[in-house]
Amino acid sequence: MSELTDEELYNERMRKRRKKGARMYRIFLLSWMLCLLALLAAVLKKFDDYLVRYEAAYRATLPEYVAGDLLTLFRTEDTGSLYDLATERPEHGIYETREDVIIYLRNYLHNGPISLEPVREETTDDHKVFLIDSGDLTVARAEFVKAPVIDDLDIPDWNLTSLILYADDPRSIHISAPDNVSLLINGTEYSEIGIPGEEPVAQRFIGDYEVLPRINEYDVDGFYYLPDVAAISDDGTNLPVLCDMNNGTYYVDYPGDSAYRIEVEALAKEAVSAYANFISGDLPEGELKKYFTADNIFLYYMEHAELKWFTRHRASEIHSAEVVDFIAYSDDVCYCEVIVEQYLTMEWGPREPEVIITDGKFYFVKQNGEWKVLGIEF
Repeated sequence: MSELTDEELYNERMRKRRKKGARMYRIFLLSWMLCLLALLAAVLKKFDDYLVRYEAAYRATLPEYVAGDLLTLFRTEDTGSLYDLATERPEHGIYETREDVIIYLRNYLHNGPISLEPVREETTDDHKVFLIDSGDLTVARAEFVKAPVIDDLDIPDWNLTSLILYADDPRSIHISAPDNVSLLINGTEYSEIGIPGEEPVAQRFIGDYEVLPRINEYDVDGFYYLPDVAAISDDGTNLPVLCDMNNGTYYVDYPGDSAYRIEVEALAKEAVSAYANFISGDLPEGELKKYFTADNIFLYYMEHAELKWFTRHRASEIHSAEVVDFIAYSDDVCYCEVIVEQYLTMEWGPREPEVIITDGKFYFVKQNGEWKVLGIEF
C-alpha cells in the first residue's frame, strides 16, 4: 500500500473537518429548532391561558353568572331563603306570620319561566342591576356589586347588595258585629273600637231598661289571605260568622243562642199562647198579667182595648206553639218570636174549628230574677 501524498493527507483532513462541522451544524440547528419550538409552545400555552382567563372573566360578567345562585332560589321556589335575603320585602301584620307571606310569595313564581332582565341604564362594569320575571310578571329587583380584584382577568365575585321582592299590597277586611261580642282574627283577639252603627230596632221596645249593643263596623288592614274570623258572645258562646269572600266582608249578627234560651223559649210559648187566648176573650185579664213587667204599657193598652175581633165561640184550644226566632241581646234582654195555632169552635156555622194563627214577637227582660215581657212588636 502506497503512502498518501501531502495533498491527499490535506484533503482527507479537510473532509473529516467538514464532516465534523456539518454534524455540529446539524446538532446546533436541531437544538435551535427545539428551543424555538419550546418557546413557541410556552407562548402558545400562555396565550391559551390568557384566552381561558379572558373567557372566564367575560362569562363572569354575564347575567346568568352574576345572579346564578339567586336565580336558583327563584327556580326552586325557595321563598324562605329569598325572604331572608331580601332588603325590601312584603311585611306581615299581627294576624299573619312569616310562613303565610312565604307561601303567598310562591304564587308569584307560577306565572311562567323565571328569567333575568338587565336594567341597562343603571348597570355598569362593577354594578349590575336586574329585574327578575316570572313569565311576564316582574317579581323582584336585584343589585350586585363586583368585589375588588387585582387583575382585570381575575374571576370576579359578585356581592348581592339589594333584593326587593314584589307583591300586591295587603288587602283589608270589613267586619260588622255587635259591640258586646269578642272578635278573634286568626286566633288573635281584636281589641280596636269600631264605628258605632245605628240604634237597634229592639231599643224602641226595651226603652230605658237597658242600652242594647249596636252593630259596630270594623275595618282591619294587612292581610295577604282572607283570615279566619271568630266571634264569641258575653257568655262564651261561639257565634256564626258569615263571610263574603268576594269583597272580604264578615257579618256577625246578634247571638241566636244563650245559656237561658231554653228557659225563655218555654216561657215565650206560654206567654204568646196566653196572649192569643186573651185577645180572643178566652183568658181573664189577671192571668195575662203574670207574664208582663210591672206597670207594662203594652198590657195596659190591651186591658183597656175593646176586643171585638172574634166571633162568639164556645171553646178555644192551643194546638201548637213554635219558636221561629230568638235573639239574645245581653244577659238580661232577649227577643223571642212564637207562632201559635189556636182552634176556635164557633157557636154556629161549620162544626170544624176555625184555625187562628197568632204571631207573637215578644221582648223579654229580667226583672227581680224572673223573665218578663217588656215589649211587643206588632
